[in-house]
Amino acid sequence: MSLALGGPGLVRIAGPNGSGKSTLLELVSGFLAPFEGEVRISGTLAHSPEARLLRSVCRTAPALYPSMTTRDHLAFAARCRRTDLNPLLERAASYGLAEWLEAPAAELSTGNQRKLWLLACTSLPTPLTILDEPFNGMDDHGVETLIAELSKWSDEGLVLLIAHTPPRGLEPRQTVLLEG
Repeated sequence: MSLALGGPGLVRIAGPNGSGKSTLLELVSGFLAPFEGEVRISGTLAHSPEARLLRSVCRTAPALYPSMTTRDHLAFAARCRRTDLNPLLERAASYGLAEWLEAPAAELSTGNQRKLWLLACTSLPTPLTILDEPFNGMDDHGVETLIAELSKWSDEGLVLLIAHTPPRGLEPRQTVLLEG
């Protein structure tokens, strides 16, 4: 595959199951190395430590610590990304998580776990944001809030959205179709 995408803008990555959408996410995240060639983010090799500050990656399955509270997860994410906690707490409130700040992740609904995971993964504004099926399990309010954030992020940087069926109101500037 040879693919070059520039920002700003929202680009949808689409294709059938097994076509390589999540593998593309892992290549861009630097977790996987390509068999041949290279993956770069703003000229920086995706697997290099410098690339960590250039991207935010939100995988499909939330990886939360069951006994940590929502607030603890957000504080941990802010500390790891060396950013302020307050904007994350404000975003949590906008997603409807304010009443769940002291609840352990294990006690959150599937949708609220998804919201928490999204917030933790996007705690730092970056030039590239890549999200794998972020709308799964989210309520209508969460979907609307995420659409608004995607619009803002895509005005400022490149957003890669892996989604089988994006919600109404979401207008990617381009769709990259991966074939099985």
